[in-house]
Amino acid sequence: RVVKFDSSGNFVSKFGSSGSGDGELSRPNGISVDSLGNVYVVDEDNSRVVKFDSSGNFVSKFGSS
Repeated sequence: RVVKFDSSGNFVSKFGSSGSGDGELSRPNGISVDSLGNVYVVDEDNSRVVKFDSSGNFVSKFGSS
């Protein structure tokens, strides 16, 4: 899962439960945020990248093994 903190280190939210479905992750191994606040997570065991919006809602996924 992804855990989000504010600039003071306070917990804000978490998203990306365990699994292989939409919005789920198996061994997340990289993260990036674009200028709009979208979050991209490398989902290593599922061989894909998963995109979430700035609130942690699933947007899309791409890639395959």
